Amino acid sequence: MGGVKTEPTERHRQDPTAAIRAPGAARRPVLALALALAVLGGCAAIEGASRPSLDAVAAAMPREIAGFVRGDVAPRSGPTLSMDYATANRAAVATVLVYETGGRVPSDPEAAEIDRELTSAVSEVTDAPYGRTGRRLTERERVTVADPGMRCAMLHGAFGRAPVTRHVCVGTAAGRFVKMQITMSDRLAASVDAQAFAAGALRAVRGA
Repeated sequence: MGGVKTEPTERHRQDPTAAIRAPGAARRPVLALALALAVLGGCAAIEGASRPSLDAVAAAMPREIAGFVRGDVAPRSGPTLSMDYATANRAAVATVLVYETGGRVPSDPEAAEIDRELTSAVSEVTDAPYGRTGRRLTERERVTVADPGMRCAMLHGAFGRAPVTRHVCVGTAAGRFVKMQITMSDRLAASVDAQAFAAGALRAVRGA
């Protein structure tokens, strides 16, 4: 039977093993990528196994943080933990939310992911229709608190006719986001250290 006869290339004349080695050489970058992904997956699994469960975080949270006393602990759908705090006379109330998003969780408080979570939390209240909620809040300032590493927004407005101030801070701990929300009457704002509570809560979650 007739066939097409191919001549060896100059490279093959010089190195007869080139045709054998070439396929393996082409696979090397693919194998290297697979190995890198496996290592990253293993690191993520180790981190997930070593970090405390949400139940352990809840159990380790202190009864009092910066004048706020712990109240209810409310499990939510998905990998989320919600804990309530308030001052003795309930002049100021706070919520600590520990949760996952399934995405990257950076430690840098100025990272885009942390600012995005903060913006989302602020939008939940600033975008809410006033007529339906009786609440109107406007963001006035946004700052980075280097120690313990969190991004905070200060909002002012009113709940009905009562002027209020709200602080929203976001940080991270053990591969999770931690959001602290503190709300108080304007007339009592000077007596409440919202930032101290947020910092104390974030450190407590990290130390769990």
